[in-house]
Amino acid sequence: MSLGSPHIRLRVRNLIEGFPMKKSLLVVAALAIAPFAHSAELIQNGGFEMDGVDSFEPMGWSVFESAAIGGVSATSSNMSPASGYAMAAPVTGDFIGVIDAYNPGAFSLSQQFSTAAVASAVLKFDLFVNDQSDDGIAYIDRSGLDFETGGEFRPNQHVRIDLLAAGADPLDTGAGVLRTFYLGGANGRGFGDNPNRFVSYEFDLGSDLAAGGDYTLRFAAVSNVAAMQVGLDNVSLSVSAVPEPGTYALLLSGLALIGAVARRRI
Repeated sequence: MSLGSPHIRLRVRNLIEGFPMKKSLLVVAALAIAPFAHSAELIQNGGFEMDGVDSFEPMGWSVFESAAIGGVSATSSNMSPASGYAMAAPVTGDFIGVIDAYNPGAFSLSQQFSTAAVASAVLKFDLFVNDQSDDGIAYIDRSGLDFETGGEFRPNQHVRIDLLAAGADPLDTGAGVLRTFYLGGANGRGFGDNPNRFVSYEFDLGSDLAAGGDYTLRFAAVSNVAAMQVGLDNVSLSVSAVPEPGTYALLLSGLALIGAVARRRI
């Protein structure tokens, strides 16, 4: 039953006639705009807590690994699972997502999602990147996320976070990349027993997802210089849908009711 139906209009009118004028208008206004306030979370298990135990296949996420040693996991440990380096504690909860890029290798942790047209979209995540090399230099090779760099074995040591088109390869750095949120190395100079802390990131994706569709959010790392650890927590993509035509009708009905109440009180 909608706000515009006769029964709802009558019940709202009966409710507000006993209210002072200012309170009445506030009640009706709140009812009118309520449908516009709804938001939805598109990322599953963004805090990596759903498994409840350490897991190499975190629920809701897809894992890709191309390395002899290293891996991707959800863990409650303060040590990286493969390389054994110290890591920051979770921002919230008991678990974090970890890419333990024990060189040489390439890894990705991704999640596909679908959305209708959106009025707004906000991506948030907490991230640390620890680079165990002597100088901490980020090497971004033209080969992308290829730790062999096309067989030439040039230095290639970096992290990237991207919005991908649906169906893109887990290590795609070409046409499948719609937007890049992070491309570089460590987000601090902590390493060894002094790891970097989590840093919070936030991005407006309203224009990127405006038309709706199928997408993939990807966290990836490539390493062939030294071990590198990537930690993730509180990954969130919150969207507000474009209101349907019927929602605007509800708003107009609410505004009309406000006007009617005002006229009755004058």
